[in-house]
Amino acid sequence: MKQIIQWLMFLLPLASLVLIGDKSLRRFLPVALFVTVINTLFYQAAYHYNWWREPGLFEWDKVANIPWVYSAYLVATIWIFKFTYGKFIVYLITNLILDGAYIYLWYPFQQKLGLASEGEISPHINYLIMIGVALLIYIFQIWYEKGLHMNKESD
Repeated sequence: MKQIIQWLMFLLPLASLVLIGDKSLRRFLPVALFVTVINTLFYQAAYHYNWWREPGLFEWDKVANIPWVYSAYLVATIWIFKFTYGKFIVYLITNLILDGAYIYLWYPFQQKLGLASEGEISPHINYLIMIGVALLIYIFQIWYEKGLHMNKESD
């Protein structure tokens, strides 16, 4: 059952990208890749400091959970930006709700299934970190698009 859930978490988000449209994918892929780097670094710190543990889908992904970091979170970022970018309050409320649902509903469910274990970081701190990351990547997208706009003007 664990393997099925992990494969679904890996494949379904990636499959949803066929519905997003080329323009949105090109526009928001850089921020999704940026957050993937941030999440990879957080997962490395979490592994080192025992903040949490999540068994991987593959034998070699003991540190960063491949289905979550490199699929579900990456794709969710693209979808969230597609529908909320340029409407900061909507973006913030969306992230407050989704991150809260993840930390307080989905993560405990994952723990019951043996897909995650509680570590030395409280869910409340983890939630604040997730909101901080959401704010950081929104700023990144503003900076990125400003740079693109400036490049187009200099052409």
